Amino acid sequence: MEQMHTVKEVAILFKLSTSSIWRLTKEGKLPPPVKIGLKATRWKQSELEEFIGAMESKGD
Repeated sequence: MEQMHTVKEVAILFKLSTSSIWRLTKEGKLPPPVKIGLKATRWKQSELEEFIGAMESKGD
């Protein structure tokens, strides 16, 4: 099973606040999370890795 990350974990990864993560997600600047329950939302590890790789490529 693929590793999934909470908003708190994603915020730590990107060194942003959780509210910034939600804002960037809403703006379409971060991959969309997956609902895994009524109140649980997670980001897929593979999608975050793809996003980071794309951002690093743009920086070249």
